[in-house]
Formats: sequence, structure tokens, C-alpha cells
Amino acid sequence: MAAAWNGNPGIFRRPLGRLLLWCAVWLLPAQAATPDPIDLHHAGWTARDGAPAMVLTMAQTSDGWLWFGGPNGLFRFDGVRFERYADLTLPANSISILSAQPAGDLWIGYRFGGLSRLTQGGLRSYDERDGLPRSVSVWGIEPDADGRVWAATPRGMFHLDGERWHAAEADWGLTRSTYKTLMRDRHGVLWAQGDDGIYTLAPGARRFIRLPRDSGVGVVTEVSDGSVWSWDGQNNRLNRLTAPANGVAPRRWRLHGEVGAVLFDRAGNLWAGRQDGVEYHTARGTAVAGPQQGLTGGAVTALLEDREGNVWVSTANGVDRFRAKRLARIPITEHPGRLPIAADSQGGMWAGRSHLERQEHGNFAASPLWPAAASYWTDQIHCAYLDADGVLWLGGFGGLWRKDGERVSRVALPNGLNAVQFSAIARDRQGRLWISLLLFGIFRQEDNGSWTRMDGVDGLPEAPARALAPGPGGELWLAYPRNRVVRQTGQGWRVYGPADGVQLGAVLSIHAHGEHVWAGGENGLARRHGDRFINVLGNDGQTFSGVNTMLELDNGDLWINAVSGLFRLPAAEIATLLNTPGYRLRYERIDGLDGLEGTAPFLAPTPTLARATDGYLWATTTTGLFRFDPASHAAARPAPPVIIRRIGVAGQMHPAVAGTHMPPGSSALQIDYTAMVLGMPERVRFRYRMEGVDTRWQEAGRRRTAYYNNLDAGSYHFQVQASNEAGEWDNGVSTLDFEIEPTVTQTWWFKCLGVLALLAACWLAYRLRLRRMTAQLTARMQERLDERERIARELHDTLLQSVQGLILHVHAAAMRLPEPEPARDLIEQALQRADDILHEGRDRVRDLRSNDHGDQSLAAALTEAACRAQPPGAMPMRLLVDGTERRLHPGVQEEVLAIAREAIVNAYRHAQATLIETQVLYSARELRLTVRDNGKGIPAEVLNSGEREDHWGMPGIRERAKRLKARLLVRSEPGAGTEWVLTLPGRVAYADQLKPRKSPG
Repeated sequence: MAAAWNGNPGIFRRPLGRLLLWCAVWLLPAQAATPDPIDLHHAGWTARDGAPAMVLTMAQTSDGWLWFGGPNGLFRFDGVRFERYADLTLPANSISILSAQPAGDLWIGYRFGGLSRLTQGGLRSYDERDGLPRSVSVWGIEPDADGRVWAATPRGMFHLDGERWHAAEADWGLTRSTYKTLMRDRHGVLWAQGDDGIYTLAPGARRFIRLPRDSGVGVVTEVSDGSVWSWDGQNNRLNRLTAPANGVAPRRWRLHGEVGAVLFDRAGNLWAGRQDGVEYHTARGTAVAGPQQGLTGGAVTALLEDREGNVWVSTANGVDRFRAKRLARIPITEHPGRLPIAADSQGGMWAGRSHLERQEHGNFAASPLWPAAASYWTDQIHCAYLDADGVLWLGGFGGLWRKDGERVSRVALPNGLNAVQFSAIARDRQGRLWISLLLFGIFRQEDNGSWTRMDGVDGLPEAPARALAPGPGGELWLAYPRNRVVRQTGQGWRVYGPADGVQLGAVLSIHAHGEHVWAGGENGLARRHGDRFINVLGNDGQTFSGVNTMLELDNGDLWINAVSGLFRLPAAEIATLLNTPGYRLRYERIDGLDGLEGTAPFLAPTPTLARATDGYLWATTTTGLFRFDPASHAAARPAPPVIIRRIGVAGQMHPAVAGTHMPPGSSALQIDYTAMVLGMPERVRFRYRMEGVDTRWQEAGRRRTAYYNNLDAGSYHFQVQASNEAGEWDNGVSTLDFEIEPTVTQTWWFKCLGVLALLAACWLAYRLRLRRMTAQLTARMQERLDERERIARELHDTLLQSVQGLILHVHAAAMRLPEPEPARDLIEQALQRADDILHEGRDRVRDLRSNDHGDQSLAAALTEAACRAQPPGAMPMRLLVDGTERRLHPGVQEEVLAIAREAIVNAYRHAQATLIETQVLYSARELRLTVRDNGKGIPAEVLNSGEREDHWGMPGIRERAKRLKARLLVRSEPGAGTEWVLTLPGRVAYADQLKPRKSPG
């Protein structure tokens, strides 16, 4: 139409022209009035996500749960999971109204009569037996300022008096008609909407006041400015019932047609639910959301704003949530992924060849710098640069453009180049323009307008730079591939490489703010510190790779637009990084939850991040152009409290109550918990630990279940904590104390019995082993005795008898010799010697046959042995016997006697003792033999070595004690005498403890 008018204005003078003009005037406003989609963050849940359908009412209780009621029952939502309420059994399934009270109570009204009050302590239901009308819907529940609870029904108003409901008497000023809406405003006034009008009950009053009939009969709601409005469904109009507080001018709203639900949010904007979706009315205009815009369905029946400011919409198919986005998308016709941006001086922004200027109500209108060209490539801009003088430079395939004020001119490129791709544009300290062309190198514009190629001059690398940036003092910084950053100095160029900390791969961006210089590349981010660059890493290992543009604000925060995301690095964290080598800083990431779509372009265009004069930041991504306030991050909420909900084994979960006793054998447990965050639950992180099981916090991420295996019976203390949306933890910890009942095998008495049984088994094994070893020792000793007896018999029956016969023969021969014969004297002397030898042999035989005097006690044997060893004139040995004397095993007695005899002989021969005392102690457990003297003692070197050279007494004593498995202790000090202590177990020593095994034969 505009083209026709410009080409032939006379056409509208003819009737056909007037008809066309009328059609254009009629159609254009209608087209312009088409509402935009709601520019808020939107999320929807349907039955596939567990959400209920056909929700008629919503409420949020003080603990944060969001409740939904409708014909399908009662549901609740924690921001992540929907669940049907099943902790207690409700008297009915079809719910007509939910009303949450500040104390935490939830009132539930039913479509077919009755209502319930749900508290932490349980459920109290009311029906006709409690004074309510039978089978009559409850459409509204609300307490007045005096704590009296009112219920709106089709049969009038009812109030609760203690435990019983009463119909409102005539003196309350109410008629017995249909009432559907109850609302208490911020002043405590109770509003009741009925078919015959709207009534109010002031605090302390005993009578409702009816408003004029023209106030309407629709839904009553309060606006953030303090005014009260009603939606008159019969007349399709909004009525303001009270004036705004503090003299604020009331806003005017236009709402027509059939409306199913009305909500004024805290910002004073109007939401209206309709059959085809939801409308959002603001000062900027009306926006809509329906199934075509992603709404879960039509037939909007309920609207609710939660405590976080999220608006919830119920549809025929599910539930939707709208919340404010941190980033606002700026509509633009050009492809956003190819638009470099630069700020103007009035709060607007240049995006490619278009200028975005702020309009009334905050909208931005785009106007092109020059008309669109016939070729798409000619209009494509790669690089934008706003110099210190406010001159805008734009470079693209179409050439280099310069905008100074209102004048736009095209600048000739060097050597007549055409269709080039710009990498960077900048001006140096002398005001000369530098450009870097991707395939042709770096050029500097001289004062006369000519161009000088600079790559390879004065040490500058021979390659195009990926980025140019004026630094402190006006010197240039250049970014190159292969880990190279170059700085212009008075003496030439200073090249920074890997040896200087530049380990970024291809350096794609360079930014200087005051003395701070940042370099960003394909592999990460680095900051100059001194004359080196230090790498920057996030606390979770984030490398900030693929940097396109960086921007440091005056407060020290650094913003990065990169392929890996849009990031904010706080100034305090940067300062810690510079002072702490290896520090990994905390950062903020902006993503789709904040309204950002897409990522920064990898190479071009540049820059893609700019700060407007009004303080807002603009960012270009592969899918859109966005604007946001960088200071809005300060609104981070505290970490939410965690609710520990259930505990048990899989499939058998129980409510988590302090002191819960889990059944025996519950070694594998899961604990469900949640935090009431309805706006951005995706950013809430959890960690938990079990005292005595976990040595540190277990990071669970977004998972809302803790799993434990191989738990023993006993008492446990479980702790869980949530972070806020910024990832910050506070000191709030939710705890659960529970106990796992022991199985029979885990009880203390069973364990004690087990220990006792083990000890008994060990004791029995020890006794059996001891008996076996004693039997073996006794058998060996018996074998030795049998062998000695055999040797003694052989000696007695052969050698001694032969010697005796020989002596008799020699004696007979000697008797035949005359007495004076000298040979007879010699023979008699030899016979005397032979008799001595025969007696000695008999003694040896007697020693071998110790069992021949087995009836002799140890004491008697010791006395006899001492008498034999006592030299002439020496003091006799003193013998002490303690305990009841018992018969020893013959083999044991022989060895003990031999040990004692050797000790006594040593005392007489070597110690020069004047007193020798032998003590025998008989006890049930052991036999102890002690031989002590007051002699000169055993030399230290002999005592340490255990023997005297060419003497075998002491080694013999030790060997005999070892064979007996006895303990032998020797104590001796020079001049203080010697003491020998031999100790044998009673089972080994005493003959009556174990019968000896008879030897064969």
C-alpha cells in the first residue's frame, strides 16, 4: 500500500482507491494489535511429567509446597516432582477450593460437600454432621481478622465456631444466596462475592456491609497498589472497588470476553485465563500464551503467584509456570549470530548496520544505517568498533564504514581490496586506525589516508591478528594463534608466548581495562600479572574456553561471552586469584534458565558483548540479541531449608520422623529429601552425610535421594544441606535421627553368646592341644625310661654279671698264691679296684632304672642327692616343701632331680656357698623348684653366654628344662648368690593328671 501511494498518490481519489485506503486503515491496526508472546521464562508440565490435569484451584503453604486440587484429587509440587498426596486419606476426591493459611494449615473444600483442615498434626474433616449443608460444594474458605473461619457455598455463608459450622444468621447482614469467592485484603477486611453482590466484613465488626450493585458479582482480588478489584463475569468487565493506597493513580485495564481466572501479580500486572490460553497485561501492552506458544493446553481455570514471584497457570492438560527472565530478548530482523554490537551515547546499541533505539515502555525499535543491498553478503558485518571519539567503525564483506555523528561514509580499503573478512579494528595512541583482515594481514591507516601493511614490521608476527585492543596509555595489544599475545612498546613489539604463561591455543580475544589485560582463546582465559599471564580456572574445573568477547566493568567484575557460556567473574574472586597461586575462583554462569538462548559465535562477529550508557549489558549469541542488568545478580536468595521426607528400602518408604525405628535387616536404605524452590530448582545443589559412615560431605548435585548400603544395626544421624541458586551454602542443616533394629544375629546378647562360644571353643582347643602335647611329652619320656630300663637290664644281665664272674675267678686264682707273694698283693689291689668299678656300675644301673625307686618322693631324692654332693665339712642343704606333696611322673622327676642335683653340685663346687636352700612348691597349676645359695655368684660373662668353657653343667640344665617344656629362670649377682627357678605345668609334672602311655612290650 505504501509503495502504491508513493508511486501514484492520485489513486486514492477514485472510489476503488478510497476502498483500498479504508481496507488498509482497517487492517493495519488489527495487524498491529496482534499480541506478542509473553516474554517471560516459561516451563510446562503435563501428565507425562506427573502433573495433574484440569486443576481448579492452587495454593502454597508456609512450608513452600505448591498444592493443586481438582476432580483428580490433591497433588503437591516441590519444584521438581509432582506427587499425589497420600500421607492421609481424604474423605473425597473432587476438590473445589484450596486455601493456605500463614500458620501452615491447608483448608480443602470438596465439590460434592464437606471440607477438611490439613495440618502437620493430621487431618480434620467436616460434613453435614458438623453443620455444613449436605452435598453442597464449598467454593471459598477464608478466616476473618478475628480468626473466625468462613466457608462460601451455594446455600449461603457458614462460619466455624469451635468444632461446629453455623449458617450466617440474618444479623450478619448476609442473604441466603450463592457465594463463590472469599478474600481477605492487607487491612484485614474480608470480602465475600455472591450472586446478589459483594459484601465486606471489617476487623472486629459483627455485620457484613453490602456494596452497591454496580460493583459486580465476580471474582474479588487485591492489587499490589492496595486497591481491590472484581471481575464481573456477567458483564465482562473489571470493577475497581477501592482506591489505591497513598494516593497512587489507578491504572486502567481493558479486559473483555469470557475470562475463567483473574490474577494481579505483585508488580501490578494483570493475568487473565481464557479458553484459548492466558493473557498478560502490562504497561507495555498485552502478551499472550496459548498452545501455539508452548502452553500445555487451553481452558485456563486457575492462576496463582507464589512467594518467589512465579506465576502458575493451570490448563486442561497440565500446569505452566512463568517467571521473570534476567535477560530480555531484543527482537531484530537480521540474523543475530552475524551481528557485532557497539553502544551509542543514548542508551541504545548498534547491532550490525542497524541502530536499536529505546522507545516508550522500554521497547526498542531498529532502524538500518543504510538501505538493504541486493546482495546478502554486502550487508554482512563482521566487526564493529566505537573509538574514544565516539566514531563508529563497521567492517564487513561490503567494505569499511565510518559513522561520525550523522555522517556515514565508506572508507577505501588498502590496495583496492574487496569482499574481505575483518577480524579486528582499533586505533592506537596517535589516533591511527588499524585493521586486521583475515586473509590479507594487518594494515595501518596513515594521516594522509593511505594504508601501510604492518605484519612482519619491527618484529610483529607475519600473520593476521585475531583481535586488537588499545591498552593503558594507548599502546596496542594483538592476539594471535599458537599461544601468542603481542604488546606495542616504545622500542617495538613485545611477544608473549607459552614461556610467559600464554597457553590458550589460538588467542581469539584481547581486552584491556586500565592496567588490567585479559586474553581469551580457544582453550581458556588468562590475566596479565606483572609481566606474565596466569591461567584462570573455575572452582569446578571450568576453563572458559572459546572466548569471543570480554568486558571488565568499573566495579572490577569481568564478563565473558564465550562458546562455553556467558560468565561473570567477581572482582573479589579475581583479587584472590592474583594473590593466591593456583586458586580456582567461583563464578556465575548465565544460561537458559536466565533467558539466554544459544552461545557466543566462535570467531565472528566481534564484539558480541557491550555495555550501554545506561549500564545494561548487551550480548549477541548464535540465536538472539539479549539485554540485561549486570547488577541483578545481587538478588540471590538464601539457601532453602531441606525437608527430609521419606526413609526406607526401595518400594517400602515411610515418612521420615525423628526417632524412626527401621525394621531388622534394613542394611540398604534410601532417604528422600527436597527443598522448596519453585523458580529455578535446577540450580539448587544438595550434599549430605551420615555421621559414623561418611567422613565428608557427599555431593549429590540435583539428586534428591541419598543411598546407603551395608548399614549395621544401631543409631544414625543423617544431615543434608541445600545451596541457593548461586551455588552458595549456608549453615542451615536438616537432620534426621533414626535407628535400625538389630536382627537376632545383631543383638548384643547374641554377640555375647558368640564371643563366649568362641572363647569356649578356643579354651577347648587349647585344652585338647595341651592334653595332646602332654600325652606326646609323657609318651616320649616313657619311651626314654623304657629304653633306660632296657639298657640297665642289659648292663646288669651281661656286663655287670660278667665282671662279677671275672672278679670271682681272679679272686679264686689270687687265693692260691701264697701271701708273701708280691703278685698276690697286686692282684688284690686290682680286685679292690674292680669292686669299686662294679659298685659304680651298679649305681649307674640304679640311676638308669629310676623307676625302681619310683615310690621315693622328690624331697627324699633331693636330700639323697644333696648328701652325695656335699663335700666333707660343708653345711648340709636346707630343704623346704610347700603345698601338698604329690607324686611326679617318673620321667619328670628324673629330669627335675638331675637339674636340682647339677645346681646343688655347682653351689658346692664353684660358688663356695655356706648356705644352700632348695624349695619345692606343689600347686594345682604348677610345680616350682627353687635352688638358691649365698655364694659368690656366677660371673656376668658366664651368665650372659649361658656356659663356662669346657664345662657342660649349665647347658645341660637348659637342655633338660627345654625337653620338659618348662620355664627356667636364673638370677645371680656377684657376691649375692645364685637362684635357679624351674616351673612346670601341673598337667605335665604330676603323675595323677595324665596316665602315661605304656610302651610296647
